[in-house]
Amino acid sequence: MPNRPPRTATRSGTALLCALGVTLLALATVGCEDDTAASGRRQPATRADMAADSDGGKTLRLGEPTSVTYKRGSDHLRGTLRVTAVSVRKGTHAELRTAGVAPSDVRTTQPYYVTMTFENIGESSLHYPFLNTPTGLEDTSGVDDPPLVSGDTEVAACPGKDPDDFAVGAKVSLCKVFLVPNGIRPSVVTYSTGDDTKRPVSWKVTR
Repeated sequence: MPNRPPRTATRSGTALLCALGVTLLALATVGCEDDTAASGRRQPATRADMAADSDGGKTLRLGEPTSVTYKRGSDHLRGTLRVTAVSVRKGTHAELRTAGVAPSDVRTTQPYYVTMTFENIGESSLHYPFLNTPTGLEDTSGVDDPPLVSGDTEVAACPGKDPDDFAVGAKVSLCKVFLVPNGIRPSVVTYSTGDDTKRPVSWKVTR
C-alpha cells in the first residue's frame, strides 16, 4: 500500500492558506478605507455649497460667495442663488451729472459702485427677477445709504439691469450705485432676501 501523508498535515496547510488570505483581504480593506478618507479630506465643501441662508447675520470677505434663497414678493417666485459681493469702488461726480442726477445730490454725496455676481444654482428658471434689488450698502456711521434711482438712465460705469430670464446655471455680474454722504465711508455690503430678511449676509468693505 502506498504511503499517504497524514491528514492532520493537510488540514494544517489548508488552514495556513486560509489565514493568510483573510489577512491579505483585511489589509486591502484598510488600504481602501484610508484612500477613501484621504479623498474626502481633499474635497472639502465650499461656503457657497452650504445650505442656503446659513450665512445670515455673518460678515464675509469681499469676493467670498454664499448661497441664499431668492424670494420675490406677491407672486412668491422662489429660487436659490450663489451671491458674491465682488468690489466697492468710488465713482465720480461727473458720471452722476452725465446720468442726470439732481445737482443737490451731486454736491452733497459721493457715489460708490457695488459690483455683485449672481448664479442660479436652483432647480428652476427665474423670470423677470430683481436680483440686485436686495443689495444694500451701510456706511461707517451705521446708516443704510440710499441707492441711486434714476429711472431708465444708468450710470455708464455701473451697469445694473437685471436679465429678463435667469436660467438654471446662468451667471451675471451687476453693479449698483449708492450715494454716500460726503466725508463718510462705506462699511459693509448687505444682501437680504429669502425667508430671513432680518439677518442679511454681509461683506466687509476693505479700505
